Amino acid sequence: MTSPGLGLTAAPRPAGRTLARTQFLLVGAYVVAVGVALGRAAAFSGHLYLPRQGDEATGNADLWPGLWSGVWLVLVVVIGMVPLAAAATALVAVTRLATPRMRTASARWRSLLVSTILAAAVVAAWLSPQSTTLYNWLLD
Repeated sequence: MTSPGLGLTAAPRPAGRTLARTQFLLVGAYVVAVGVALGRAAAFSGHLYLPRQGDEATGNADLWPGLWSGVWLVLVVVIGMVPLAAAATALVAVTRLATPRMRTASARWRSLLVSTILAAAVVAAWLSPQSTTLYNWLLD
């Protein structure tokens, strides 16, 4: 007597769902990290502005004392590395968007398209002079 298949095969995953979620996560992490860095600078100056090395509000202050040093490390890694991961996922997503299987699932296709556009926006923001100024301020 043989037993029937026990269903040991994994259920098929929807095309692009994990990729879209990953991109949304990367975009969210980048936005939060930039927001925390700008908020920390605003705490010293009293207003929201783009900090730079040696500015009058944060030039002589100890910006990352105590537990803030762990936050600083996370900010440096996220602001420095997440755009690279976003670029890689955007390249994969562009190829995935062109597949016939993806085009048949319109809701997932739109979700992946939106997440890809946001990931490309993160890469574009990372390449801007303002992002470079903020990153150099963090490293200072």
